[in-house]
Amino acid sequence: MALKEIIEIVYSCLPDFPVTATASLSAAFSSSTEGGGGGEDRISALPDDLLRKIVSRLPVKEAARTAALSPRWRGLWRSTPLVLDDEHLLPYLPDSSDEDDDLLGDCTSLLVSAISGVLASHPGPFHRVHLAMNPLCRELYAAEEWLRLLAAKGVENLAFVNRPWPLEVPLPLSIFLCSSLRSLYLGVWRFPSTAGLPRGPDVFPHLQELRLCHTVMEEHDLEHVLACSPDLQILALIASSGIFSGPSRARISSDSVRCVLLWSSMADELALVDAPRLQRLILHADAAGSPRTMKVQIGYAADLTVLGYLETATHVLVIGNTTITAGVTNVNPNAMVPSVKLLALKVNFRAAKEVKTLLSFLRCFPQVETLHVLSIDAESWGGEDNPLNSTFWREVAAIECVESCLKKLVLDEFSGGANELGFLELLFGRAQVLQKAVVVLPDAGNAAMIAKAMGKLAPLGSAEWATKEDCPLVVLAHSEPGDHVWSYQRASDLSVSDPFLGKAMQ
Repeated sequence: MALKEIIEIVYSCLPDFPVTATASLSAAFSSSTEGGGGGEDRISALPDDLLRKIVSRLPVKEAARTAALSPRWRGLWRSTPLVLDDEHLLPYLPDSSDEDDDLLGDCTSLLVSAISGVLASHPGPFHRVHLAMNPLCRELYAAEEWLRLLAAKGVENLAFVNRPWPLEVPLPLSIFLCSSLRSLYLGVWRFPSTAGLPRGPDVFPHLQELRLCHTVMEEHDLEHVLACSPDLQILALIASSGIFSGPSRARISSDSVRCVLLWSSMADELALVDAPRLQRLILHADAAGSPRTMKVQIGYAADLTVLGYLETATHVLVIGNTTITAGVTNVNPNAMVPSVKLLALKVNFRAAKEVKTLLSFLRCFPQVETLHVLSIDAESWGGEDNPLNSTFWREVAAIECVESCLKKLVLDEFSGGANELGFLELLFGRAQVLQKAVVVLPDAGNAAMIAKAMGKLAPLGSAEWATKEDCPLVVLAHSEPGDHVWSYQRASDLSVSDPFLGKAMQ
């Protein structure tokens, strides 16, 4: 993964910040009247609680300056929980690619001094702190001191990024002193060894979200953090390859975790060992997939409802002790996950083996109601390299979810190949309760491609199920690049029922 891609992912997955850099509060509080007069300061007459809410929505410089407006405002900033984004403290910081090291060093020193001043002068508590614009490899002493101040003053939500590069900068051990944390986002660090450190629920008793972005971490250190976080609900491993960052094996044992994401990430193994409350497992790689294989093992996850994208080319699916292989038609009940209601799969329909793996995967999830299938080779038209004949599709053994549960199908990046059409015919012919099928074309601007696709889909649209008013076949097209992209924010938001919907389908 290139440096530019890593930086884009680091900042795209940062938690939303409630303050914009352009927010300000004017010292002129006069209110106009119909006659053009007026001078009464009505804002300062508001109750303290409302004034503190105003202060908390200002960039930190503007918030601190409110103390100079009038005696009424003097103590409000210090009595308002701190909201700090270091981006608001410096108007310009060169990109890490800039050649002027002296300028970068000067800007870094100014920013470090400004952050240190804010953290030292505010008594706390610290509600939300984003420190993500600093090349902290240059000022590592400051990172240690900041974490101690953050711990002492009760930081609740922290995003702490070593603005790339390099990767091997060690995260100070004082991160384990921040027992007040509710959410933690770490970017581009080497996670400290947990050997000999306290292990138990008192370390991170309130932590609910943990996001580790391109952070070097050993498997046993991840297990240690999970054991220290009894209230953790969201765990995300972001931009981790398992080679240069992130644990090569992620084994999830947690009584509280509800959502696990591997975002733009691959590991050698992801195992749901004991996750009784897990509802959502999101596996997101780039659109082309990864040449590396990853073992996805589902042990105990009785509440797992949303799963995807399982990749037929690179994911080795293991349920219990059973490895699911291409062509499996009789799945042992112990190798089924009946709790999954929404399943997303990524498949290259040009490869016959992947199509067979797709069918085998479907047999493992007998209660799926919504199925997303992303075709990853939609640019090539004119048939598959290895098309399956009509005899194959007629002889496909029963698939329980298709025949008795499937209500909605979304086939994204439809290319019009024979295997895609065979798959659609299979589903349309067997799905007894299907209510809606959405076929998404890759490019709304390609009129010839759309006409060709519509011609191939026309026979399906005239099928008996599709003529019913409550069972429409919907054909969409991406109107712009990125229309199909679904976001990290949607994927990690447990209130979003279907995180796999791209812009074209929302």
